[in-house]
Amino acid sequence: MSWVGYATVAYFIAMQAYLLFLALVSAAALRRNHHLRRYGRVGEMLSSRTTPPVSIIIAAYNEEAGIVDAVRSMSIVRYPRFEIVVVNDGSNDGTLGALIETFQLEQVRIPYRPDLESAPVRAIYRGRSGVDITVIDKENGGRADALNAGINAARYPYVFCTDADVVLDPDCLVHSMQRVVEDRARTVGVGGNVRPLNGSRVQLGHIIEASVPKRLVPRMQILEYIRNFLASRPGWSWMNAVPIVSGAFGIWKRSVIVEVGGLTEGHMGEDMDLTMRIHRHLLDRGVPYRIVYEPAAVIWTEVPDNLRVLRRQRIRWHRGLMRVVSDFRGMTFNPRYRQMGMIAWPGFVLFEYLAPMIEFVGWFVVPTAWLLGALDTTALIWLLLIALGMGLLNSLIALVLDESFGFFNSPADTSRLIAVAVIENFGLRQMTVLWRIRAMLGGKGTRSWGNMERRGVTNLAGQQ
Repeated sequence: MSWVGYATVAYFIAMQAYLLFLALVSAAALRRNHHLRRYGRVGEMLSSRTTPPVSIIIAAYNEEAGIVDAVRSMSIVRYPRFEIVVVNDGSNDGTLGALIETFQLEQVRIPYRPDLESAPVRAIYRGRSGVDITVIDKENGGRADALNAGINAARYPYVFCTDADVVLDPDCLVHSMQRVVEDRARTVGVGGNVRPLNGSRVQLGHIIEASVPKRLVPRMQILEYIRNFLASRPGWSWMNAVPIVSGAFGIWKRSVIVEVGGLTEGHMGEDMDLTMRIHRHLLDRGVPYRIVYEPAAVIWTEVPDNLRVLRRQRIRWHRGLMRVVSDFRGMTFNPRYRQMGMIAWPGFVLFEYLAPMIEFVGWFVVPTAWLLGALDTTALIWLLLIALGMGLLNSLIALVLDESFGFFNSPADTSRLIAVAVIENFGLRQMTVLWRIRAMLGGKGTRSWGNMERRGVTNLAGQQ
């Protein structure tokens, strides 16, 4: 009992040490990124005919509330050549009608390359409103299936896969494609910085003012997103071992996606699955490549604003992670897969996948061992304080890294984020552990995507 109790606490100290290592490496990588962005030749990219064109692909299912704002935000990005491909995945609301009316769509006959399997396509529409938009109307097949259909219809060599509930920063494409241009031969994927937009002001598909909401549930997720994107992914990118390119912001070389067979239909973690399959595919063949993360390429997305919807989301995410861990177990601590197999993926398995199981066991073992006298009180208190202190330090480092981007400038916003960094350890994190344990138990309620219950970005403006 004593051994198990001390081992449980030691595990969390090791986890926080690993995260601290990633945060420090990420800080160094971000410093280099800021320097390169300061002296980057953005103007040349915007005016050059050799800048690679991009197809923006949006998977949309029952997105009537926000699809028009999402497309508008994408149509005003600063980039010389891009198209927008919206895939209406069998919506039973007014998604298709809103698109037809707003962008003056007409049904057309254009070449459609079925390089990837998808549910049957019912019709293809093109716009007459000045926006280069193509809408694929197909039978319902799920998000991955919809993106595969959009990749089939894409005209350009790079595809930007995203969702219908996002608002793009006007410079997100030019920042991310800079990473492609600097090493076009090897770069097969670029991930961007995803930020919650709850509480921010949105007008005409553009973020007017970013702010931190007063409501605890979305505010907690803002801190999580900052930690997950800025305090880890720059470090993984520096090692060329990014284990996940977010499904909300992923730019891929189209030919590579086709090589690996597209996104896996019905997978609840299709973004991580695709990232890991591309890593494995290219490493197995000895092909030089890189998958990078660009923090200055920002999109904003709606996140759950209540615990009921957040619970469904986190259960779905963990079910997806469980499948990915099973599918790629052969890469864990496998030197054949270099930094991915020896550092990034083992760390993800040890400190992301196993964490809820070990913490859940620790809730019972540590107090029981202490009550039985198997754990020394003074030593236990110090170990717990070290674990909590390192967790708080990781959150504060992430907030400091975020300050360099200047999205949240008011003292009130800073205070709210620091406050949630402290209080999340006393109830909020424990709830997410229980949800992930529920995902592991399986059964009814863990095998469906559920409904996000989106309000639409315009309706979220100023939400507190």
